[in-house]
Order: sequence, then structure tokens, then C-alpha cells
Amino acid sequence: MTPDRHAALKRGFKFATVLAALACVAASCGPRHSAMSGPRCAFADPEATTSMGICNLAAEYYVAHHEWPLSKAQLEEQNRQLLESARAQMSSEEATELSAFLDRFTFLDLRKSGQDLVMRYRFKVERKTVDQTVTLRPKATADEILQAATAKGYD
Repeated sequence: MTPDRHAALKRGFKFATVLAALACVAASCGPRHSAMSGPRCAFADPEATTSMGICNLAAEYYVAHHEWPLSKAQLEEQNRQLLESARAQMSSEEATELSAFLDRFTFLDLRKSGQDLVMRYRFKVERKTVDQTVTLRPKATADEILQAATAKGYD
């Protein structure tokens, strides 16, 4: 196995693991709202998981290609590659849901700003339209990119 293929398989497995962990956390958080305490878990929130998913996909693209994705087609190809390499670790329902992930977005604008990527996106969840702008900065790993983006918060 070539080093590039090994790295791609490792990233695919990591992607599947991250998504599975998010699904497990969401399932274990209980109801989204409690009469006593309000929201119980951020990962049970489809808005948070969808935003994290698109940011993770762009970060994984950067790590794989050493450049930012500038089109939805590039993100779709990255999603397809990650799913192919991780398909053995997920159920057919999970694979089907994740293959349609980008269909959730009604607007997606990817623009470079210096060395950074400014992502503007829109999706609908629970009868609510969510508009977000996130700036991703180059780092060595997808985890580092996501940590840097979330440490400061959304722009």
C-alpha cells in the first residue's frame, strides 16, 4: 500500500469516527430541550452538527490537497472519497445519510481571503433557516483547523 493511500484510508477512518462520535453523543444527550434546564447537549442540535460537518469537510479537503476547496463540487468529491474509505465502518443508513450531506445546503460560498477560507453557508433545520460565516485558517491537521475556527467562534 502506498503512503498516500494509507494516509487517505486513515483520514477516511478518522472522518467516519468523528461522525460516529457525533451521532453517539447526540443519541446519548437525551431530549433537545428539558422543561427544567433548556438545551442539554450541543451535539444533539442538528444546527451544530451540520455546521461542524461542513467545516470538517472543508478542513479535510485542505489537509488532503494543501489548498482550500472553492466549489461545492470539490467538497462533494472529498465527501465521496472519505465515505468510500470509511464505508466498512458504518451502516448502510449512515452511508446513505452522509452521502447526501451536502444536499442540506441551500447556499454555499467558498472564498479565499489571504491564506484563509471564508465559508458562507445556509441550510434549513427544524423549520429554521441558518446562515453562518466561518473563517478557516491553514493548519497541519483537520482537528487543528477546527479548533482554531471554534476557539474564536464564528465570524
